[in-house]
Amino acid sequence: MPRKKYNTVIADPPWPGQGGEKHYLTLRVSTLVEMGEDINDLLEDDAHCWIWCTNGTILAAHRLLEAWGFEYRSMLTWIKPRLGVGSYLRNMSEHVLLGTRGNAPVRFRAQGTWLFAPVQEHSHKPEEFHDIVRRVSPGPHYLELFARRPFPGFDVWGNEVASDVTLPHWPVPSDAPDAEAKK
Repeated sequence: MPRKKYNTVIADPPWPGQGGEKHYLTLRVSTLVEMGEDINDLLEDDAHCWIWCTNGTILAAHRLLEAWGFEYRSMLTWIKPRLGVGSYLRNMSEHVLLGTRGNAPVRFRAQGTWLFAPVQEHSHKPEEFHDIVRRVSPGPHYLELFARRPFPGFDVWGNEVASDVTLPHWPVPSDAPDAEAKK
């Protein structure tokens, strides 16, 4: 039986060294890169990819986007209305990189590059973000990787949610050989 193919994928990778270890399992960037082959099997040739990153992981996110076969196109910045941590500047934003491959269309060309939204619990992304993805990126099949909660209209994969899909070599992130246990 053929597998469902997705037109758009969102990924909120469990980046190492960003404090996530206190909240969930993290993976090395090399492991995230290795996952690309199985992820690509789930995607259409013409597709969009949105990858969340912090200021400290932005270069790794570019690397991951490219390793998964996407060309960087733009960045959406989530402006957080609270003072965060930081060694040089206090972080009050997160970013999501948008990459494309093939001839995947942009459905809405008037989307701005920033989003002002409240902060909720750790790693909870703004609810409005999924609406932006549906407005900008092709459907009808949307996938969210490393999901922590279900969202209507999106199939999900992750170790904190009942997954709708499977990755053959990656049952869930907690099964990766280098997963760092939540402390």
